[in-house]
Amino acid sequence: MEKKKELKVKLLLGVFEFLEKHPLLVKIFLRPIANAPIISKKMMVMIRAYMGSTAFEIHDVDLSKGRIGIGGVEEIMFGSKIVELLHTTLADRLGTEEKNKTLYDIGYNLCKWEVSQALEGGKWAPKLLVPLIANSEIMDEVRKDELMGRFFEKVLSIMSRLITNEGGWGHLEFDVSSFPVKVKLSNSQEANWLGESDESVCHLYAGIVAGYASAISGKVFHAKEIACKAMGDPKCIFEIIE
Repeated sequence: MEKKKELKVKLLLGVFEFLEKHPLLVKIFLRPIANAPIISKKMMVMIRAYMGSTAFEIHDVDLSKGRIGIGGVEEIMFGSKIVELLHTTLADRLGTEEKNKTLYDIGYNLCKWEVSQALEGGKWAPKLLVPLIANSEIMDEVRKDELMGRFFEKVLSIMSRLITNEGGWGHLEFDVSSFPVKVKLSNSQEANWLGESDESVCHLYAGIVAGYASAISGKVFHAKEIACKAMGDPKCIFEIIE
């Protein structure tokens, strides 16, 4: 890693880890600042998130237009029942195999669009941060460089906290030290609603995981579910492959 880039990564990683070690500082001092009406409008999403703001506090709502978004990225909120209905309705219309492919494509395109909009819109992350986490070499860098791997996991953790954890999709953990890169999912809404199965069921979420990796790297990545809660595994686990 070039010296200038390494210095930026060390500086940002140091800030991230300091804030994680001092939750009271975040809760008592930083969060009120991040949520102050005048100040919050001028702050970027990820900065507010690291200062303790939740996705619910960062969302902006326009009642006159009937829209909700976060950092300029439009959202449509729906409950877990929709996930179940997507599976059952598409299975009736398309059959199981085509249903699974369609759900994967929906998840992939949705997440790729959402992450791309977040990174390119200028309201989620500072310009200093974007090229460090969104580039064609990122997946190779995080596997080869322990410092970059730690930094990348921290950034993905805060993005997934806003998009998945606080969006009701479950908790994601990224293990970039493994090859292929593994993503662990706790409380998968697909597995929870579809119940016990003899095979993996999280096709929508597999697409979402692949969309994450593809949006950040600019390459086409695929995700395969190798463990699923619906099959009795403690967590759902996905592998990211080219």
